[in-house]
Amino acid sequence: MLGFNTIVRFIFFIFYILSVSNSDAQSPWITFAPTGQAFEVKSPGEMKNGEKNVLTDIGYIRPVTWLYQGLDTDPNYLYMVSYIDYPQGTFHSDSIDLIQELLNVSLETQIKDLAGTLVYKSEAPYGNHPGIIYRASYNSNKAVVKGRIILVNERLYFLQVYTLSEKSLNHDMDKFLESFKLK
Repeated sequence: MLGFNTIVRFIFFIFYILSVSNSDAQSPWITFAPTGQAFEVKSPGEMKNGEKNVLTDIGYIRPVTWLYQGLDTDPNYLYMVSYIDYPQGTFHSDSIDLIQELLNVSLETQIKDLAGTLVYKSEAPYGNHPGIIYRASYNSNKAVVKGRIILVNERLYFLQVYTLSEKSLNHDMDKFLESFKLK
């Protein structure tokens, strides 16, 4: 007959084996640092790039976007980081109202494009750089986007994670959004 200590050790051994095999089954996150760019972000896989010209009230802007489409086992189906470069001198550091308006309009535009509803928004600066974090639902509340918008000088960064509502309280959303770093 097995003793109590032997059974406890056996149970801990089984939990250890299961935890090691589960961590090996999950792919490790990679640091995505595009060549020639001053930022990096952690992603569950390799991000792909795209660019296009968009006509706005201030002329053409060229948003640059990288995205990673989540695997079937990933709780999120899309991770995205984008930026838009505005002309030099557009945002003076004393232009607090203009900067706040830019952040708000950028968020409102995204939610409108999704035909979504803002769940919450809060200030979330990156160091001395102004920013916001937000959560919005869309597709009749079946899907969620959680994102962060940060203005660094004349560059506006957008970080976004898309998922289904029932999976929207997962750690990977915050892991991606909080991994942004300037180099």
